[in-house]
Amino acid sequence: MKCNQMTLCLFFFIVFALSSVVISEDVHAIAAKTGEVDTQTSLNVRSGPSTSHEVVGSLTPGEQVAYTDNGDGWGELVDGSGYISLHYITNHDGEPVDRSSAKHDSVPLNNERIVLDPGHGGKDSGAVANGLMEKEIVLDIGKRTRDILENAGFAVLMTRDEDVFVSLEERTAMANAWGADQFISIHANGFSNPAANGVETYYFPGSAAGKHMAANVQNQLVEHTDRTDRGIFEESFYVISHTTMPAILVETGFVSNADDASQLADANYRQTVAEAIANSVIDG
Repeated sequence: MKCNQMTLCLFFFIVFALSSVVISEDVHAIAAKTGEVDTQTSLNVRSGPSTSHEVVGSLTPGEQVAYTDNGDGWGELVDGSGYISLHYITNHDGEPVDRSSAKHDSVPLNNERIVLDPGHGGKDSGAVANGLMEKEIVLDIGKRTRDILENAGFAVLMTRDEDVFVSLEERTAMANAWGADQFISIHANGFSNPAANGVETYYFPGSAAGKHMAANVQNQLVEHTDRTDRGIFEESFYVISHTTMPAILVETGFVSNADDASQLADANYRQTVAEAIANSVIDG
């Protein structure tokens, strides 16, 4: 009898252990996400989910990765090689946020002092494809947006107004020190799949003012360009998570898509995008 009981216990122990492994594998499979490294240089891979852990490797800008989201701003690489900060990961397979609830007058915003942040610059070209460099496209859009806003009476600070490298930390520090009312980071997308196209806007998770800004600029872009409406998304990119004012990041098209690229290369399109961004500020 004792032998049978021991055998039965051992049997259930083995079944439980195997079930745990299967469940664990299923959870990881379901939770796994893919994205691209969105940094100016390289992204550190660490032995644990914080900057206090040892650097065990690095990833290059634009590199595709598979990871599971820890829910604390860190992700564990599926291949088991370490952990990465999700502040520097972009993915293009998420569902957009419903922006119909972001009413035009639902969130009063101060908008006298605007920071425009043309992404990348200098040694960091950003996305490169179809003969275009992201850093050049967004600088031109930024300057055009600045001119419109200044002519309308707004105070504007640009994180860069020439082809120079400015770190993410410097960009947010500039905006915070200046006491900006709004922060608008301007980018052009790039993706490994050349079919990806359109415009999209990001805001910091849970920020009602950020969502309001994102909805405004996205609506303006969709209304005044013929680009695909990809929607607005919550994301924790460095420049919108380390600023103390409402902040958004605008993706004005994909340099990796032939049709979008032809538009981004056109000065008339860049002027239209600048007007859309400026109008989203002017109209509040």
